[in-house]
Amino acid sequence: MNSRERVLLAIQHKKTDRAPADYEAHQEVTDALIARLGVADREELLQALHVDMRRIWFDYYQPETGPDADGYMRTMWGVRYRDVNPGDGQPNWISPFDEDTTVEDVHAHPWPDPAALDYTTIRPQCERYYGTYATYGAPWSPFFHEVGWLIGQERFYVWMGTKPEVTEAIIQHVVDYEVEVTRRFLEAAGGMLDITYFGNDFGTQRGLFIGPRMWQRFMRPYLKRFFDVSHAYGCQVMKHSCGAVREIIPYFIEDGVNILDPVQVRAEGMGLAGLVRDFGARLTFHGGVDTQHTLPFGTTEDVRAQVRGYLDVTRERGGYILCGSQEFIEDIPLDNILAMYDENVRYHG
Repeated sequence: MNSRERVLLAIQHKKTDRAPADYEAHQEVTDALIARLGVADREELLQALHVDMRRIWFDYYQPETGPDADGYMRTMWGVRYRDVNPGDGQPNWISPFDEDTTVEDVHAHPWPDPAALDYTTIRPQCERYYGTYATYGAPWSPFFHEVGWLIGQERFYVWMGTKPEVTEAIIQHVVDYEVEVTRRFLEAAGGMLDITYFGNDFGTQRGLFIGPRMWQRFMRPYLKRFFDVSHAYGCQVMKHSCGAVREIIPYFIEDGVNILDPVQVRAEGMGLAGLVRDFGARLTFHGGVDTQHTLPFGTTEDVRAQVRGYLDVTRERGGYILCGSQEFIEDIPLDNILAMYDENVRYHG
């Protein structure tokens, strides 16, 4: 089987010759691995590591404007900011919304236009990889964070309780933009994207940022719009959330998530074996090789043992894609990264 077939079979919870693998790392780590293995570029590195997935990249941000007469730049959402304070007593960050904002003000705000983006880079990327590798990607669309950056994170938490209608209106407009960009992205992919991939970090190391009741009101229905448009274009859905998100995994499954990433196994309740036991029949797990402890501080044998443990609980049932529990950063020894991918190829149970 080729790489694409391996990934798609794993998502269908079918046995494969080995676990499919993916790769995400800081550029400095990638450069160091390229030098270490003597390969030409990132693509040759992925091939050397037996990586089965290829990400289709797209920047959904629009250029900032400014500086204006007061030295402020303006983001596409309308936030005014400046990097240097000239001592005029004015804040360096100004949201377009404040305590007096009404729902009508939100609707009247000049929101960005999805038509302004250039989607022509998407199809050539898909054509390069589709059929051989599993293609994945989408506008990252972390609206939970986007709204926090737009109005202030603390204010966002407060307004869910004190100004819920205004908060929902802001979320709606951010998501309207991102869902329409996603639709245009998928249209440009021309049926050559296997998996959409969306951001948002809902978990801390111990639990959720906001309680399940608030999450179901302010996050869940908007998330589902991304999943629905993905399935309408024939894509599987990979949902990224760091942290302890076990409590909302059943909602992810119910609403159409096929793959959970990155499986931060050191977070509360996120051990891979338990997740596979409780949710593995309905969900594929992407990640889990521990970047908080095992990879940066363990030996190569510690890494290999963890990989073997993951393969043992998923080999017969599928539903697992090997990758780090976060992207690889510079504190991880290269030998440990190489051992992780090597053990996936060598170990047969």
